[in-house]
Amino acid sequence: MPATGISPLLLRRPELLELEARLTAFLDTHLPSPVREGDPRPDWLALRARAAAAGLTGIDIEAPDGPDEPGTTGRVAQGMAMFLAGQRDCDAREIFSTGHAAMPLRHGSPALVRDTREQVVGAGKLAGIASSEPHSGSDLRGFRTVLVDHGDHYTLSGSKGLISRVEEAYGFVVFAKLVDSADLESTDLREVPLSAVWVPTDAAGVLTDTTDPMGMRGWSFGHLHFVDVRLDKDHLLGAPGDGRRMFDAHFSAWRLMMSLVCLGAAAAAIQESAARTRARTVARMPLAAIPSVAARLGTVAAQVEAATAWCFALLERIDRGETDVAACSAAKALATDTAYRAVDLALQLHGSEGYTKQTPQEKRLRDIRGLRIADGPNDTLYSVLAHSLLTEEHPTVDARPLAHH
Repeated sequence: MPATGISPLLLRRPELLELEARLTAFLDTHLPSPVREGDPRPDWLALRARAAAAGLTGIDIEAPDGPDEPGTTGRVAQGMAMFLAGQRDCDAREIFSTGHAAMPLRHGSPALVRDTREQVVGAGKLAGIASSEPHSGSDLRGFRTVLVDHGDHYTLSGSKGLISRVEEAYGFVVFAKLVDSADLESTDLREVPLSAVWVPTDAAGVLTDTTDPMGMRGWSFGHLHFVDVRLDKDHLLGAPGDGRRMFDAHFSAWRLMMSLVCLGAAAAAIQESAARTRARTVARMPLAAIPSVAARLGTVAAQVEAATAWCFALLERIDRGETDVAACSAAKALATDTAYRAVDLALQLHGSEGYTKQTPQEKRLRDIRGLRIADGPNDTLYSVLAHSLLTEEHPTVDARPLAHH
């Protein structure tokens, strides 16, 4: 499948050509065709383990010689992997890179960093993230999950959801309010800054429940409940109260990753639609020859190319240490909206067959619809950029690639 959408990137960054070839070869071997809902569901965790064996689960970790050296990796490389994975299926987004394990790798204690590298980069295990809460969604100030400091250990209590990977992840980065045990009853949690902590899924007191989502069914979806989960002090990520900065740094890049998954799916849908409109005839005329069809297909293709270019430009800035939080937020909203329109048109151009589970369009449409909500709903993400423009405030954080440890 042609790598439509990343050709300009590869022309500009030829050092990524070898990695692109490795990623494509892996996908051609293990996921040769886009997934349809009617197909047997791939064993995504097994594919991730194979990717680890092929050296493809640490591609977002910066090469030792720096970002300008041949063979470098980083967030741009991770984004390229996400785009290529999205061409096969949105659920393939977890096959490559460290994913949410980037947070313990960047902010964890030396022991946690070593264990995370062994488990995630070496063995291909999956890390999850738990931020949203049932009563407040993504309102960070409204979180009620508490991490209580008892002096020699913490206890974690609260609930998170709806979140992905509740059954597959071997551990989660959990955002909570860190409070001293003596101040727990008198503290207004809305005034407590966020902290982040690493929580092994098999820790005593971690409970899960799942539900059946509309899309993105390749990974489990549900709630995490924490009942006085005892954690060592070295499970804290970064400094107390540093959670919001870590959240913004991680999700600025992660939102672009999810954008590129959706744009990869949209690019594949456009290619399939172009082939179908060339082959399908209406009154002895190829469907592609109808001006309105060509115009609509060209419009979504242009929009997908533009959104893809913006996402990669922002990732290149992140790799240089320049993270524009507002732009990354708006880019995710624009990219997922654009991808949804492209796949919706592809479904339409496939006619009645498009409205079945026999083409990838139906699954893509549901998956992308979910990613227009995940990591912050699109209306909220657009408003982040609007706030930046109206207040002339431009928040930035450091979300550069991880260095080798």
